[in-house]
Amino acid sequence: MILTDIMKLETFESKVSGETLKYTVYIPEEKKDKYKLFIFMHGAGERGDDGLKPIVYHAKIAKMIIEHPEYGKDTIIIAPQVPTDQRWVPLQDIFDGTYKYKTNPLQPITYTFNDFLENELFKRYPIDKNYIYMGGISMGGTGIMDYITRYPNMFAAVIPICGTADMDSVEIYKKTPMWMFHSSDDTTVSYVPFKNVAAKLKEIGAEINYTEYNDTGHPSWHRAYETEGLLDWLYSHKNNKL
Repeated sequence: MILTDIMKLETFESKVSGETLKYTVYIPEEKKDKYKLFIFMHGAGERGDDGLKPIVYHAKIAKMIIEHPEYGKDTIIIAPQVPTDQRWVPLQDIFDGTYKYKTNPLQPITYTFNDFLENELFKRYPIDKNYIYMGGISMGGTGIMDYITRYPNMFAAVIPICGTADMDSVEIYKKTPMWMFHSSDDTTVSYVPFKNVAAKLKEIGAEINYTEYNDTGHPSWHRAYETEGLLDWLYSHKNNKL
C-alpha cells in the first residue's frame, strides 16, 4: 500500500495566522454518518511544503489502521505537515528534554493548526468527537504532549513515541490515556522525560502504558508499531471528558 495513492492532499488557509496548512486525508469508502479520527504527527525530517512527506516516511501506523478490517472502515486519518523552518517545540528542547509547555515559544504552525481544529475540522469532515486519537514520532511525539495540554478534553487516547514531555504538565496529561514509547539508547532525544512523566502518571493513578526499549536507538517507532494489541488498545478508548 502506498499512502500517497489513497490519501488526498488538502489545504487550509488560516485567517488567524495568515498561513496555509498542508495535510493529507484518508476517508473510508464505506459511508457513515460519523467517523473516528486519527491524527498522525510526523518527525522533524518530514517537514516541508509538499504536504506529502509525512505519509511517505515512518507512517506505518496509518497503513495499519487503513488495512484493519474494522478500524479502516470507520476512521478518517489526517496527517498535517509542519513547514520546513518551523516546529511544534524548539528542536534543541526536544533533544535535551528541556521543553516546558508554559514557556514554549509558538510558531505560526501552532496557530494555524489550532485554527483548523477549532474552526474548520468538524465543518469539513463528519467526525465523532468521542473518538479522536493521535499518534506521532519524535518532534511529532512531542507535539502530541503539547496538544493534549492545549486541548485536554479533545483526545480519547494518544500514542507518543520517542518525544519529550513536561513534568509540570502531568496533572493535565492524566486526563488523556496514553501509551508512550522510547528507548534508553536514543542519542537524539533523551528518554528520561518520558520515563519520569510516565512514572509520575502511574503514581497518581492515570491510565498510562510506558514501553522502554534499550536497543532501538532513536527510531523506536519501528518496534512500537509491531506491539501486539496496539491498535486495539487505542480504539478501546472513548472520550469521557465531553
